[in-house]
Amino acid sequence: MKLVVIGAGLAGLTAAWELSKAGHDCTVLEARDRVGGRTWSARLGNGEITERGGEYVFPTEFPVRKLAAEVGVPIMSHGVRYGRRTVQDRIISFAELSATTAQVKATLTQMLADGESGVSLERIFAAALGPDYRLDPVYRRTTTSVAADPAQVNAEAVLLHESSTTGGYIEDGGRFVGGNQALSIELARRLGDRVCLERPVSGIDQSVSGVQILLRDGTRIDADAAVITVPLPILREIRLGFALLDEQQRALDHRFMGVAAKLGVPLTQVDDDPARQDPEHTWWSWRSMSFDGENRVNALSQFAGGPCALEALGVHEGPDRWVAAVRAMRPQLRIDGEVLLTDWSHDPWAKGSYSAPGLNWRPEDAEAFTRPAGRVAIAGEHTGLAQSLSGAVASGYRAVTALDSVLKP
Repeated sequence: MKLVVIGAGLAGLTAAWELSKAGHDCTVLEARDRVGGRTWSARLGNGEITERGGEYVFPTEFPVRKLAAEVGVPIMSHGVRYGRRTVQDRIISFAELSATTAQVKATLTQMLADGESGVSLERIFAAALGPDYRLDPVYRRTTTSVAADPAQVNAEAVLLHESSTTGGYIEDGGRFVGGNQALSIELARRLGDRVCLERPVSGIDQSVSGVQILLRDGTRIDADAAVITVPLPILREIRLGFALLDEQQRALDHRFMGVAAKLGVPLTQVDDDPARQDPEHTWWSWRSMSFDGENRVNALSQFAGGPCALEALGVHEGPDRWVAAVRAMRPQLRIDGEVLLTDWSHDPWAKGSYSAPGLNWRPEDAEAFTRPAGRVAIAGEHTGLAQSLSGAVASGYRAVTALDSVLKP
């Protein structure tokens, strides 16, 4: 069968790879001039690789690890204390991390058992930890990662359902050798000329026998079925000539796009702390382990999540205020050349970093995309519980399974 995948991020490339292996004629349409979507690797002036987008692969994120092993893209450890960052010169122990997390989850579980719903991250941390909750390093780490206003984010989704916090926490995070975009690049290499860059889609319709994809340049492509894998704000802009399933529309309505920025900083002189969290705002910085497994890279990576952090750092005006904040946090550093700022809120093909569950989120939202809407499957991190590289890959696998009823005679 002839299929079209819209989007060449990890979700789209995973779906296209699986469909192609099954013998289908699959074309990938990508609006950008590169593959990878929100996974984007670049080199700083001193030669070190920095990630402009998706960064961490955690030990239990099996979908992305399976795919990487299949196509031969190796993963190594960051060697960074992801969950136990230095805050005001203090590092909490693993026991403290586990105890605080358990306390917050227990408080939330009791509130849900008492019939409450729509509990926000902000509210649950205040209820569980008391008036000084904003000083707690677990609160600071969690709210940095969601990249959104914690008063608008559903605590049940983040703390009880998302893959990074369920089933126990392991203090490690991996990255792809050669940069995280390496997996997308390898998938695209294997797919060859079936990946078409700079081909943005404006609309999709379908009939009983097939789908019709309209590109922004006015051309039309007909196919038997399609997979849409664009980010949530872009999905909302595409003109759909058909209705999504009711549960799918509700699930999408229950999510909103977060905002985040990354800053890569080349270094000649470094300090000895691989992971520091700002105590007042939701941003942190780290130095990853080098590929030799012994030394750390001569670069600092930084992530700011949520509108308040981006405003405090003056991200929309450029990197200067953020660089000044880094110098204040890490006075021993010596910067070697130009820094690299990436503001995902201004990216035209993402319009944000990754999605967050709103207060109306429901557990059944996670099952909404296991079926297609007619001949169209929807994928992307916003369709599942993991807003990560692995979440994107998992959604691509799920979209292929969802199309089974369409593709099998």
